[in-house]
This record gives sequence, C-alpha cells and structure tokens, in this order.
Amino acid sequence: MKASKLAAGAMALIVPSVFCLTGCSFDIFNTLNYKYDNADKYEAGDREIDDTITKLNIDYLSGNVKVMGTDEDSVSVRETINKSVDEDHKVHTWVDGDTLYVRYCASKDMISFNGIEKSLEITLPGDQELDDFIIDVSSGEIDLNGFTTNKLNAHASSGNTKIDCSAKDAEVKVSSGNISLTQTGNSDSVKVKASSGNIVINHEGNSSSFDIDSSSGKITINQTGTLDNVNIHSSSGGVNATFGTVNTLNVEVSSGPIVINADEVKDLKTKASSGHSDISLDKAPETSDISCSSGGIDVSIPEESDLTIHAHISSGEFNSDLPFAKDGKEYIIGNGTYEMNINCSSGDVCVHNI
Repeated sequence: MKASKLAAGAMALIVPSVFCLTGCSFDIFNTLNYKYDNADKYEAGDREIDDTITKLNIDYLSGNVKVMGTDEDSVSVRETINKSVDEDHKVHTWVDGDTLYVRYCASKDMISFNGIEKSLEITLPGDQELDDFIIDVSSGEIDLNGFTTNKLNAHASSGNTKIDCSAKDAEVKVSSGNISLTQTGNSDSVKVKASSGNIVINHEGNSSSFDIDSSSGKITINQTGTLDNVNIHSSSGGVNATFGTVNTLNVEVSSGPIVINADEVKDLKTKASSGHSDISLDKAPETSDISCSSGGIDVSIPEESDLTIHAHISSGEFNSDLPFAKDGKEYIIGNGTYEMNINCSSGDVCVHNI
C-alpha cells in the first residue's frame, strides 16, 4: 500500500512532533495527525479473520506489539486499552486479498490520545508461511515469534525488539532500544542496525549475507552453519561473535574489544581503534588483516598451520607459543602458504596454539 503524505495543518507547523511512515505526528499534547490511504475500507476494533493471510503490514504508533504463530486456523487481532474509547481510537484493520493492513486508529487530521494507553496482540496460524511482514512501531516494544516469512522488515523508533522466527530476508532497525534476533533456517540476507542499544543474534543455518551495525551498544552473535559475507560495525561497545564457517568476515570497532571464535574464516579483516582483539580460529585463515591502534592482539590457531605473519608493531612485543621461524619482520610456520598481516600501534601481539 502506498504511504500517504503527512496531512498539513497549523499545529504540525508550530508544535514539535515525531513522525511515522504512514503520515502521522504526535505533538506535545498527544494530539495525533494520522492519515493513510483507503481509510474507508478499514474496520475498527478487535476481529477474527478466516481469510488466508500471507502478507502483514502493521503501523502501530505507541504501545507494545506482539505477533505470534499458534495452532489456530484463523488470524486474530486483539487490543488492550486502559480506558473506554470510541471506534476512532481503536485499532483499524483492512483485509485486501491475502494482505492484512493494521493501523493504530482511524485516519484523521486531528485526534487526541491524551491519557490513552494501548497495546496490540496478533495471532496467526504458525504453519502458514508468509510472503512479507512489515511492522513499524514509533514508541513501544516489538515481540515476534513462532512463524516463518520470506521477508521481514521491522522498525522501532523507541523500544526493545525481540524476534524469534524464520525469515529468508530480514531487516531490523531500532533507533533507541535493544535488539534480540533468534532465527533457525537458511537465509539470503540479515541486516540489523541499532542506533543506541545492544544487539544479540542467535542464528542456526546458512546465510549469504550478514550486515550488523550498532552505533552505541555491544554486539553479540552466536551462529552455526556457513556464512558467505559478514560485515560488523560497532562505534562503541565491542563485538563478541562465535561462527561456524565464514568466507569473508569484516569487523570494525571504534571503541571496545573484539572477540571472535570460529571454526573457519577464509578471509578475515578486523580493526579496533581502541580495545583488545582476541581471535580464535580452528583453522588459520587463507588471507587476513588484523589491526589495533591501542589494546593489543591475541590470535589462536592450530600448531600445524601453514602461515606467514607480517607483523608491524609500533609499541609492544611479538610473542608466540608456536614454533615460528623469524625472517626479518616475518614469522613463518609450516610452509608459510597463508598470509596474515598484523598491525598494532600500541600493545603486544601474542599467537597461541588453539
């Protein structure tokens, strides 16, 4: 459904507001300007839906939203409200073919929500695979579990987001709040971004792409399976990640530690501006570039590795438990086939036997 434009009005011009995707604003007096297309086709209040739903499009401005798969055959929409309200203030839904649209209230130029608190719960058949799931919550927590979807797009401006479902293509963004994503099954793409908050990802299965970003908060990843391309960025908070097999892994942290444990990483790049790096691999990477401005580096690999380390250490020492042969600034073990560049401006570099 095409998003409608923000309705014009004098209050919207002079009063500070928070805007949402459907064309809405809350001013400081909780007066809502909320407009969306096809408003005359929506029904107000709780409802049971027997139609087969394969697409969900949810826009819920303020309040917690829970969506879960169950053993039931129908879809149910239930709202909890702290006081008696008229139909304009209730949740509005529209079934268009196999798509369920859910909106916070009636489409209105001005509607007051002073003192009204709402939350939403939607249940759907857990065995019904969805094609597309879109959810946007401006202020409130998101809790999704027990269903499978081809595409998942979840956004919360303010509030924690917890997801436990299977999605082939998942994109989760939270402006302020923590993200917990648990997923079983293969996926094409997983994109997770938190502007302010921690990120925890538990993933069992293979994936083509992982893209994880936290501006302020810690990133924790537990993954089994094979990943093709992984990019992780943390401005402040650090990264602690455990992987199965990764073809290409790129980790960058501005402030905080990097802890990586993996069965195998074929191409590894890590960069820590301020914080210690601790990397443990069951197999030495084919190519790797590990750098740290301040904090030191520990690398653990098998003793039977075939590796050449090019070490550049400005202030610190190189130490190893492994029988490296030293040749200038190069340290060679086995036949030295694989290449590892280590750059450390301030801190010691230690290589251990895993």
